[in-house]
Order: sequence, then C-alpha cells, then structure tokens
Amino acid sequence: MNDFLRQFFWPLITSLALIAALINFALAWSRRRAPTVMFVRIIAGLASLALGVVIILGKNLGLHPPFPLEWQTVFAATGAFIFVALWLPSYVDRNSPQEEGHQSMQERAARPANATVRLRNTGGPDEWVN
Repeated sequence: MNDFLRQFFWPLITSLALIAALINFALAWSRRRAPTVMFVRIIAGLASLALGVVIILGKNLGLHPPFPLEWQTVFAATGAFIFVALWLPSYVDRNSPQEEGHQSMQERAARPANATVRLRNTGGPDEWVN
C-alpha cells in the first residue's frame, strides 16, 4: 500500500487539491455579489490549497503523519476532502438566494405565460401570438 500511495495516490490527490482550489477561487470571484457563496467558496479553496501545500511540504521535508496510513484511512480522508472542497460549495451555491437580476435555468427556458400558439387549418406555418 505504501508504494501505491507514494507513486500514484499522493500526486493524484495533490493535483486534485490544487485544481479544486483554483476552481473554488475562480467561482468565488465570479459569484462575488452573493456573499455567502463567495465566503464558502473561499473557505473551500483555502482548505484545498492547504491540503496541497501540506502534502508537498510533508513529502519534501520527510514528515510523517502521527497515525498509520492504511487504505481505510486514506479512503475516508479522500471522501471528506471531496465533500468539503467540491460538493459542499456546490450545494450552498445551488440553494442560496441568487444575486439581483439572476434568472434560474427554469426561468430562462420557460416561455412567457401570455404566449400562445395559434394553429391554422389553412396549412400555413404556425404563428406565435403575444
């Protein structure tokens, strides 16, 4: 397991953490008019960045965690990281009040309530009437 962790998992989780940090910071910047979403995205970005930096520094300085790393521990920690850094900010973003003038996808896709279709029996094209 240690060989697998050294050669495959640590580079994978480090790159995932750094990419998640960049994504969260970019989304925080784009959603700066929604303060709750921006705050949650910044916290998630900082947590992701901290994980990546801790892994890189720990590997370069030869530091070892104070507990044994077994596959169960690594699997649980990866799940917690994905929850905190990726899923939780998306959940807050979906369920938070939107900024002024923001329309949801359903509002953009819906046709106006007063739009009706007049079908003619003359064989001509359909016509939208407002």
